[in-house]
Amino acid sequence: MIVDEACEAALLAYLAKERPLDARALVDARLESELSGLPLVTMLIKRDVVGDADVAKIVAEQNGLRFLDLTRRKPSAAWALVLPENIARRKGCLVFGEVSGQLVIAVADPVDPSVRAAVSTRFQRPLQYVVSPRYQILDCIDQIYGEARAKGARFVDAAPISEAVARITDTGLNMVEQLDSIIDEAVDRRASDIHIEPQEDRVRVRLRVDGRLLEARAYPLETLPSMISRIKVLAKLDITEHRRGLDGRISHRSFDQDIDIRVAIIPAANGERITMRLLSTDRSNLTLDKLGMGLQLRQGFERLIRRPHGIILITGPTGSGKSTTLYAALSVINTPDKHIITVEDPVEYRIAGVNQVQVDEEFGVSFASALRSIVRHDPDVIMVGEIRDQETAHLALEASLTGHLVFATLHTNSAVGAVTRLLDMGCEAYLVASSLVGSIAQRLVRRICSHCKQKYEPNATEKRMLGIPLERVGATIARGAGCARCLRTGYYDRVGIFEYVAFDEGLSELVMQKAPTETMHRYAVAHGAITLREDAITKVRDELTTLEDALRVTVEAGAEVL
Repeated sequence: MIVDEACEAALLAYLAKERPLDARALVDARLESELSGLPLVTMLIKRDVVGDADVAKIVAEQNGLRFLDLTRRKPSAAWALVLPENIARRKGCLVFGEVSGQLVIAVADPVDPSVRAAVSTRFQRPLQYVVSPRYQILDCIDQIYGEARAKGARFVDAAPISEAVARITDTGLNMVEQLDSIIDEAVDRRASDIHIEPQEDRVRVRLRVDGRLLEARAYPLETLPSMISRIKVLAKLDITEHRRGLDGRISHRSFDQDIDIRVAIIPAANGERITMRLLSTDRSNLTLDKLGMGLQLRQGFERLIRRPHGIILITGPTGSGKSTTLYAALSVINTPDKHIITVEDPVEYRIAGVNQVQVDEEFGVSFASALRSIVRHDPDVIMVGEIRDQETAHLALEASLTGHLVFATLHTNSAVGAVTRLLDMGCEAYLVASSLVGSIAQRLVRRICSHCKQKYEPNATEKRMLGIPLERVGATIARGAGCARCLRTGYYDRVGIFEYVAFDEGLSELVMQKAPTETMHRYAVAHGAITLREDAITKVRDELTTLEDALRVTVEAGAEVL
């Protein structure tokens, strides 16, 4: 909160008059304020010397504004929804209602110019500001926007959201600003994808947050053409093409963060459908430990990726984090003495020092043709974004036998299932057995929100699933109670679970014999392989995820039932 000297003096005078003030506490707060660079008021609130409501009253008085207690007077939900949730939450403001032709805006910090700028640019009408405590504003935001999302998911017409959008349009907000607002909200809510879907009576906007789709907004159907045109312009696509699928890319800056957006557009029954995948340019999470690899698995995998040659496969369905794991592996071995080339569709993250090739089928650049050219450029390490056909599989396997370390992804359910998939593609068993050195299958489970995590003792059924003796007392696991930070879900972010298999002589012999997948799986487990279910249970015991989510994901993955 921005507080000037007059407000600070008024606050201290209020404290001296209304309640006893420990001089030592004031000195400590001043010292912490100087060391941290944060205002004294923030430190006093942090130390519970003064409350948010008291500060809000004084700030309102000093700035000639009215104080509004939102616990006594509730804002209008219809008017509150006029302002995008990400702006309301980030700026600590809420549209309270309308009085005498003026929009009443409740703000936590009336002195911050960015707050007024964020609001005034969205409404071409008189505004009246009032001051409310920040926690009250955030509580109202959680309630109003949460109920709107719930109604939008339950009712086809999603009336509250549609009415709010209509009012936004009436007040002059154009599609450029509206699209920016959608992306900002997606970033703010940590969404991985934005789905813009034309329905019979509206345009539905859904966000994929922690693997689950949530309805965020709805627009009148007549806004679809302008929305599609805006996205096509940003993605440098042909705005006149409406009959075939299009793919493009957008660079966007949101909340001081650079975001790469992959755009896919396809014709549907009610109009063109758009999916936008959000990829942060932040590389801080591209490390094996942050992906969720345990110490034993990470050490084994790092030994594998430092081999001079062979092929390593990362398997799993779309959206399971395969590409991220590949990038993390490359970051470990990316040194000046290694020549690394990748062929990808598309290039998701740009890595310094790595030569990355973009597949472009329209101009004849496929995985196979690019891979055929890459081996003539003297690489040490090759990464193939995805093995889709027999030709690419053969080239990748042959490259691994000629002194290259090859990384690739493959769509299979299990680590040893990669062998069956390659054989089904027409690859010779001897070629697979002699080149494949390791395989990883992976999925993503939801991580328990650290802000509302609650420990509890598992019941008898849960103990059996976790391998905990029934007579043991005091063992605990965790779950999320649900809070504003995690949107009442109890989960915040995701973490990987992994199945790791290193191919030794015995397993390679089974590959040569074209043994059934079940036989190879039993051999791998008997010789120390870590299964998806085992890794998921470990993360439940470590209180990273819930037993419910671990079972859901591993059952979907076809993992063995305990």
